[in-house]
Amino acid sequence: MRYTFLLALVFLAWLGYTRFATQFAVDDVLQRIFIVAQVFLVAVMAANATGPLGSRDAAGFGAAYGGVRAILALQYLRVAQIQQTRSVVIRRIVGLVAAAIVWTASALLPAPHRYVAWGFALLIDLWNTWPPARSTHLLPPGAAHFPERFGLLTIILLGEFVASVMRGIESQPGWPILAAAAAILSMALGFALWSSYSDGAAGWEVRHIRSAKDVVQLRIWIALHFLLFLGIGILGVGARRGIMLPPGGTFSSTEQWLICSASFAIVLVIMGIAATSERNTSSRRVSIWAAQLAVAALILILAPAPPLIPAVAILFVLLLCFVGQKMLLVLNQRAQTGSGEI
Repeated sequence: MRYTFLLALVFLAWLGYTRFATQFAVDDVLQRIFIVAQVFLVAVMAANATGPLGSRDAAGFGAAYGGVRAILALQYLRVAQIQQTRSVVIRRIVGLVAAAIVWTASALLPAPHRYVAWGFALLIDLWNTWPPARSTHLLPPGAAHFPERFGLLTIILLGEFVASVMRGIESQPGWPILAAAAAILSMALGFALWSSYSDGAAGWEVRHIRSAKDVVQLRIWIALHFLLFLGIGILGVGARRGIMLPPGGTFSSTEQWLICSASFAIVLVIMGIAATSERNTSSRRVSIWAAQLAVAALILILAPAPPLIPAVAILFVLLLCFVGQKMLLVLNQRAQTGSGEI
């Protein structure tokens, strides 16, 4: 739960800047100063992301995030004079300033009063992040730039997945066959996940905003990415744990539930991202989508199983599932192309 909360703030900070950068082509000295200031505050967030939510570190994390929102408000203030988008921009500035004040002031409150302030500030941020569809038409995000930015963040999260695997490798004093197999399978799992997202679901696909339906699909696509990032983080920690176990060791019941549940969610999320892609939605091969649900069900069946299955076997099954999903989505794309040619 702590990880979900902290990731949500990082995600909103990334989304806020990405939206501004793709909607307004501002590139001067002052803009770069703002970017450097935001990067510094994000570094402060990272430095304060280690303690429990009731600690002073967590208070500093929230205050630094408030600073990020304040700088974003200043960036929007610079483009408030544009007549066509003035009303939308002012609405965003008001929301950003209100959220920044609450986030920053919450650092002075003790727990649990701090949690109430955080909840209120988060509601303001969510309200400001998901404005009426009309504002999205007035300020459509870049059709290519937006997916590129989210693809980059996906790569960063997968890089953290690989880093987590490497920390697991460093913890092994020796390298028996099963330990080496766990490390190899974990690394392959990360790459299979990336391939399923990029090649199978076409997560990087250009997304034009032409209608209200496009707006809805874009917002679903954005929300699904947050769930994807959440799952990647949990699965990365699970892979590291699998490598650190003694050869032939098993996950605990809780660990197995978390790892399998995260993998199950990732399969469904990738299905959702594919469902918003033109490369996948035109095909009427219901069997391919049903097969993906079967893959997800197989993963979910492993979750409540007694913790007697070796961790390396769990990792192997998960790898097969992600590879299988990628192949199903690619087949779906080829079926669509074949139908188009006919």
